[in-house]
Amino acid sequence: MRTLARAGPRYHRAMAADDDGVPREDFEAAVRFVADGAMRASHRAARVEALLRSVVRALVEAGQLDVAAFERNLTERPPRPPGAEGAPARAAIELGPAEDKYAAASPPDLDCAALIPLCRARCCALVFALGPQDLEEGRVAWSYARPYRIAHGPDRRCVHQDREAGGCTIHEHRPGVCRRYDCREDERIWLDFERRIPAPHDELLPLGRRR
Repeated sequence: MRTLARAGPRYHRAMAADDDGVPREDFEAAVRFVADGAMRASHRAARVEALLRSVVRALVEAGQLDVAAFERNLTERPPRPPGAEGAPARAAIELGPAEDKYAAASPPDLDCAALIPLCRARCCALVFALGPQDLEEGRVAWSYARPYRIAHGPDRRCVHQDREAGGCTIHEHRPGVCRRYDCREDERIWLDFERRIPAPHDELLPLGRRR
């Protein structure tokens, strides 16, 4: 698989193609097919778990289950499949809420263009999941390795960020998270917004988490 272009709109327009010339759109559709199947399997597993909990509760209330023995069995970890030893844990597939992002209200009185020289648009380094509308439009790039997180370049910034000016190259079609995000109370961005004191440039945490 050829390496995608890594900066701004060039990344989004690039074609992920193997030796047979598979278009980026086909490759992305294949990844979505696999990821959506994994999400459905996860949801089914959650329903089965809820059903088993209900059955266990009913058996306990009816006095037909030895709770102590049952809990001992739960603590015994099943053997891992061959070859799985030492394999890194994979995070669950992430998908943002189903919403009309164009109806999302941006924070009032927040002049991002004027703040970029100070904050250096560090919000473009935050991590979050795209919503179904972003995927259907196909204008916002997402990570094939971590569906459906916003795609980042080697510099760990959003691939749609203009590296020179700092702004967004897909501003009209930006995700709902970007539209609603208010950096003023986020300590990863500002030590003191009112006094315009940016936070240190240490490693950013995923959007939504705090130190």
